[in-house]
Amino acid sequence: MEAADFIVIGAGIAGASVGYELSLGGKVVVLEMESSAGYHSTGRSAAVMSENYGPALWSRLVTSSRGFLETPPDGFTDVPLITPRGALFLARKEEQAQLFNQADELLRRGASIKVTTAEEALRYCPVLRASEFVSALYEPDCKDIDTNALLAGYLKGLRVRGGHFVPDAKVESLAHSGGVWTVTTPRGVFEAPVIVNAAGGWVQQIAALAGLSYRNVIPFRRTAVVFDPPAGSEIHTWPMTFDVAETFYFKPEAGRIMVSPVDMAPSDPCDAQADELEVAIAIDRIHRYTTMEVQRVTHKWGGLRTFAPDHEPVIGRDPEQPSFIWLAGQGGNGVMAGAAAARLAASFALNAPIPADIAALGITAEKVSPGRACVIDPAADAPVVGTIEAFE
Repeated sequence: MEAADFIVIGAGIAGASVGYELSLGGKVVVLEMESSAGYHSTGRSAAVMSENYGPALWSRLVTSSRGFLETPPDGFTDVPLITPRGALFLARKEEQAQLFNQADELLRRGASIKVTTAEEALRYCPVLRASEFVSALYEPDCKDIDTNALLAGYLKGLRVRGGHFVPDAKVESLAHSGGVWTVTTPRGVFEAPVIVNAAGGWVQQIAALAGLSYRNVIPFRRTAVVFDPPAGSEIHTWPMTFDVAETFYFKPEAGRIMVSPVDMAPSDPCDAQADELEVAIAIDRIHRYTTMEVQRVTHKWGGLRTFAPDHEPVIGRDPEQPSFIWLAGQGGNGVMAGAAAARLAASFALNAPIPADIAALGITAEKVSPGRACVIDPAADAPVVGTIEAFE
C-alpha cells in the first residue's frame, strides 16, 4: 500500500501537468494504464499553441499557458518547448462575422493578429485556392510545441519533487471510505484523500468505478493523414492553416504535410485508428482548397478527442464527491492549454482560489464545472464545433 496526498489517474499531458503542479502541495502518485506516458491523445496531437483555436474558455487557457511555454521554469527542459509556426484562419463569405468576432476577442486579450483578404493570405501560404475564401486572420505568434519535451519536463519535475509515476497501472477498483480513496491496480494499491480524473477518453469509466453518476464527456475519433509536399516548396515557412468552419486543417510536419478533416465520430475509448473514409475526405479537402496534389499517403493515424457538449473544459469538483476532481473535455486543446488547465485543476484539488491570471480572463468555477447542465444531462446533444464567444 502506498499513501499519497493526491492520486492522478492518467499520464497524458493533462495528468502529467496537474501532477507536476500538485507536487508543490504534497506527495503525488500518477497512475497510467499504458506502459508509457502520453500514448493516446497526447502523442497524436497536432501540437501547436494558438490563441484563436477552440472555444472561448479553452482559447483563454491557451493565453494563460503562453508564459509557461515561452519561459518554462529553470531546469524544466534543455530544449525550447515552442518554435515559430504562425496560424492562418480562412473564412468564406458567410463566416466573416465569426472571423471578425474572433479577431476582436484576440485583440482584447493582447494577441498579435492581422486580418487580410484571402488573396493577401497567399503571402503566408502560397498553395491556397484563394477563390474558395474571402477573408483570413493571421496569427504570427502561433507556435509549434515539442510535445515530447513538454511531457518529459512535467514527469521529470514530478520526480524531482518526490512524486511517483506508475506505468502499467490500470485502475481496477476505486473506493472511497473515511475520507480516503483506495485505488487498486496491477502495480499495487494506492491511497489518497483526493483523486484527479485525467484519464482522457476513459474519464467516464474512471468515474463509474468511483460510483459517481454519468457525465456527458464523450470521446470522438480524429483522423490525420501525412503526404509529401510539392517538390521544391519551402514549407518550413508555412503556417498551420484552418478554415473557420473547422472542416480541415493542415500544417508542415517533419518535412511533409499533415492534414485532418476534423472528423468527430463518437467512439468507445480505445487505441483509435484512422478511418479510411475520413482519409479520403482529408485528401479531397486538400485538392479542393489548395493547389497541392496528394500523390501518396505516407502515414495515417487516428486519435481520440474528448468533448463535453459545449466543447468547453470539464474541470473541477464532482458535484457528488468534492474530493474527486475532473480534468477532462480537452478536445484538441489539451497540449496547448495544458499548463493553465493544470493550475486550474490543482486549485480545486487544493481548495485554493482560481489563479488570478486565469480568473482575470473570465474563467469561473461555474463555467468549467462538471456539474453544469450540459455535462450532467445524459440527453444533451452531441458536441458541435465550438465558436469563440465575446470576451467578458
